Amino acid sequence: MIIEGGQNDQRSEAVIAEAKRLIPGKPIKELVNTHAHFDHLGGVRAYVAEGATIITHDSNKAYYQKIWANPHTLAPDRLALNPRPARFKVVSDRLTLTDGSRKVETYHLQQFGHNDGAIVAYLPEEKVLVEADAFNPPAAPLTQTPAVINPSTVSLDANIERLHLDVERIIPIHLPADNRPITLTELHKAIGKA
Repeated sequence: MIIEGGQNDQRSEAVIAEAKRLIPGKPIKELVNTHAHFDHLGGVRAYVAEGATIITHDSNKAYYQKIWANPHTLAPDRLALNPRPARFKVVSDRLTLTDGSRKVETYHLQQFGHNDGAIVAYLPEEKVLVEADAFNPPAAPLTQTPAVINPSTVSLDANIERLHLDVERIIPIHLPADNRPITLTELHKAIGKA
């Protein structure tokens, strides 16, 4: 499983190649797509071409099927050269995925103004939450609550509480410039809750 398809086909092809290098002989069976904005959707076609099942919110499925059915003739990608239908697993509120030993839970973010069809991935054993655009940490750790609080970050915290998730680490798709581990404490600082 890969979480997030990236900005474009080239980025996804690089991630696919690296995954195959790191774990040879194991196919990429699923891709979790957090939401339908271009920087999170632009590389998903590469995973469809790879044969992966796309996991996304159910409100995204019809849109994806429509845009992927359009011809891509100016710059044909792997999917355009070898067409295949996309396979989906959709998330309405939550969807748990397992291979029998590992578990990933996906949840729809409610009351999330950034995108109505946004989902997050939670790894309960590791206590890790992977999210996109709900909390974009600044380049350096916060030392105080910002003057302007991002409502998407407030919503993420409310969803964590609503779902009773035990989060120790947050992995934002848009990592901070220093690549530091992000904790729930930093999210709380960002919304004035710390």
